[in-house]
Amino acid sequence: MTGTYRLQLPLLIIIAYVIFSSQTAIVNAVEYAIDSRINQKILIGPQHINAYPGETIQFPCIVSKQLNAIVTWCWNDFCTLGKTQLLRHETTPHGVVRIYQYTAYPRFQLSINERLNHYNLSIVHVSNKDEGIFQCQVQRTMDAHEARSERVRLTIITPPNGQPTLILPDMPLKQGQSANVTCLSTPSKPASKLVLYKNEQMISREPSAKVTYELDMKTKKNLTKLVYTIDDPDSTWDFALIRCEQIYEYGNSFSKDVSKRIQVHYKPKARIESQNRYPLTINSTATFRCIVSGNPEPQFSWFANSMDLSALSSSVISIPLSRQVHNHTIGCSATNSIGTTNTSIRLLIRYAPSFIVQPPKFVALDSNDKQSQNPTAIRCIVDSFPRARISWHRFGEKLAEGSTFNLTNITTREQQGFYSYRVETDGFETITDDFMIYFKGKPLIYIHESKQYRTTQTREFECQVYSSSPVLKISWRLNDHSIESTDKSLISTTCDDYSCTSKLLYNPRQSLSTANSLSRLSCIAENEYGIEQSRLYQVDSLDNSSMILIPVVCSVFLLTVILSIGAVYCGCRSKQRKKRSMKKLPIVYDAHYSINELIKDAACLQTSELRTCYPSTKDHDELSLKVDQTKLESTDRLLASLFSNTANNHHPKKLMDNLSNESSINSSGFHSKSTTTTFNNEYSPRLAEITDYTFSGMSPLYTTQYQMNV
Repeated sequence: MTGTYRLQLPLLIIIAYVIFSSQTAIVNAVEYAIDSRINQKILIGPQHINAYPGETIQFPCIVSKQLNAIVTWCWNDFCTLGKTQLLRHETTPHGVVRIYQYTAYPRFQLSINERLNHYNLSIVHVSNKDEGIFQCQVQRTMDAHEARSERVRLTIITPPNGQPTLILPDMPLKQGQSANVTCLSTPSKPASKLVLYKNEQMISREPSAKVTYELDMKTKKNLTKLVYTIDDPDSTWDFALIRCEQIYEYGNSFSKDVSKRIQVHYKPKARIESQNRYPLTINSTATFRCIVSGNPEPQFSWFANSMDLSALSSSVISIPLSRQVHNHTIGCSATNSIGTTNTSIRLLIRYAPSFIVQPPKFVALDSNDKQSQNPTAIRCIVDSFPRARISWHRFGEKLAEGSTFNLTNITTREQQGFYSYRVETDGFETITDDFMIYFKGKPLIYIHESKQYRTTQTREFECQVYSSSPVLKISWRLNDHSIESTDKSLISTTCDDYSCTSKLLYNPRQSLSTANSLSRLSCIAENEYGIEQSRLYQVDSLDNSSMILIPVVCSVFLLTVILSIGAVYCGCRSKQRKKRSMKKLPIVYDAHYSINELIKDAACLQTSELRTCYPSTKDHDELSLKVDQTKLESTDRLLASLFSNTANNHHPKKLMDNLSNESSINSSGFHSKSTTTTFNNEYSPRLAEITDYTFSGMSPLYTTQYQMNV
C-alpha cells in the first residue's frame, strides 16, 4: 500500500494544477469581458428648481445608452418609484413622445422620446410634499456601465409676507455692560437672509454676530435669527441707528427692513482747546477752554498740577505765563453717573537762557607743582527752553561741546590765554563770553588801543594784566622811555582779584618829542614771579585816522590816471612802430622806479648837487625811453650807495631818518617792508633792545591792527 500511495501522489498534484489553471483562465476571461464594456453617459442632466406651489416643473435627462438599458429616476435616494402606465402619445417633429404616469405618485409623469433618448420627469401642481433631491440614472447592463446625473434639489418657494422684527434691550444701555440686539425674519421657504447695519455700516459680518435658522411649527416654514452682541457700548453707540434688512433671494428677489435708535449712558469725554499762538512765551497770557460731552450731561472742574481748582466755574480760563509755570500741567475733569474722565496739557513756555552754573572768569593752573589740586573741568549749566547748546572755543576754533570743558589736556604755558564759550538757544540771541586760563608765574599782559578817542586828539590805551598773585607794579614806556603822569598824560590803574587794568590817556603831539618819528609803546607788569611786558609798535601820531585815507586815496587815483595815460600812449606808439616795421627794444618798467627817484631827489637836495639831481634833457629822455633792465640797480643797493655818499656830511643820521621817512610815505601811500610793522593783538614780538623782560602773547579778543604813517 505504501507503494500505491507513492504513485497516486504525483497524479493528484497534476490534477490539482490543471483545475487551478482552468479557474484562473475563466476569471481572467470574465474580467476582460467586464472591462470591455462601454460607459453609458448622461448628456444633459437635471438642474436645481425653485417653484411656487401649484406650478408644473420638469427635470430633463438626455442619455446615451445601449438598447437594452433602462432609465430610472431617484427621489430622495429612493430609486424605485413603482410601476408606470401609459397616459398618451404626442407626435412632435422630433418623433413620438410617450407619456407615462407613476401609479404610486399620480402627479409624477415620465416623458420618453426613444429616438432622441429623452427621459424627462415632470411634476404637476408641485407642493411642499414634493421637495427633495432628484437624480437621473441609467442602469448597468452586461455590455455597459451605469451612469448617474448630478443630485439636484426641488425647492418650493414661499416668500415672507411681512417685515423683520428688531428686538433691542432695555434703554438706555450702560457703558461696561454688554447687550444683545436680535433680528428675526418673517417665516418663509427657504429662509430669508438678514443683514444688520449700524449707521449704514454693516456689522452682521463681525465676530459678535451669530446667525441661526429655525422652523416655525405653526406655518411649517423657516425663519432666520440674527443676534449681535454689543460688548461695551460707548459714546459711538449713543443715538446710533440700528437697521435690520430682510432679503429673500428666491423668485423675484426683494427686501424689507426695520430700524431703531439706541441710547447709551457712557463715561464722559473731555478735551482742552487753545487758541493761543505757539510757542508760548513768558510775559503773555494763554487762554484755554474745557469741552466736555457725555450722557448723562457731565459736570466739569479745573485742576493744575494735581491741585483742585473747583472754584473756577467757567469753561474758559486765562493763565499768565511766566517762567515759574513752565513745564506745569493744567487739566480739566468731567464727571457723570457712569464715571470720571481727566485730560491735561503741559505748558511749555519759551524763555531766555539764564545761568545756573556760569564758568569763572579766571582759572589758575600750576604746571610745576604736580601735587597741586588743579581743577579738572569747567562747567556751564544753563536754564532755558528750548534747551541750549553749549560750545567751547579758542581763536574761533571749536574745541568741545556740552556743559563741561575738560582742563586735563591743558598742561603748558603756551595754552594759557583767553578762551570763550557760546550758549545758543533757538529763538534767542547767542550768549558769548570769555574766560582766562592762567598758569602760575609771571603776569600775562595784553595791550590795545581803545577806539572811543579815535576822532579826538586825546588817545587811550589799555593794558590788561592777569596774575594769580598780586600785581606789584604796572608801568608804561614810549620809545623805551618811561611815561609819568607829569608828561601831560594820565595813567589810571584798577585791580580786582585776578587782573589789573591800566589806562593811558595822552595827546600824541604833546607827548612825542618828534612828530614824525617811529613810536613804540610798552606796558610792563611785575608780580612775585618776575617782570613781563607787551609792546604796541609804530603808534600813529596823527589824531584822525580819516586824514590818513585822504592822501592814500588821492595817490591811488593819481597813479591810476598816470598809468592809464601811459598805457594809451604806449598802445598808440606800438601801433605806429608796427606799421613802420621797426624793431626797437621793449620798454621795461621797474616796480621801484618811483620810490628810487624820490630817494635820489632827496639825496640831491641834501648834498646840493644840482647836476646830479637834474640831468640834461637829452640824458633824461634817453633814460625814460631806453631803460635797460640789466642796468637798473635794486632799491637796497641804491639806498646803500646813498647812505655811503652821505657818510661825510654833517648830519648823516638825520639824513638817514628823512630818507627812511620819505621812503615809507611814497609808493602810493603804502609803507615799505623795511619801515612798517603791523601790530596784531594775537601776537606781540619782543623788542631786540630789551633783554630783561620776557614777552607774553596778545589777547585774541582785540583784532584791530595799527600802523604808523609819518
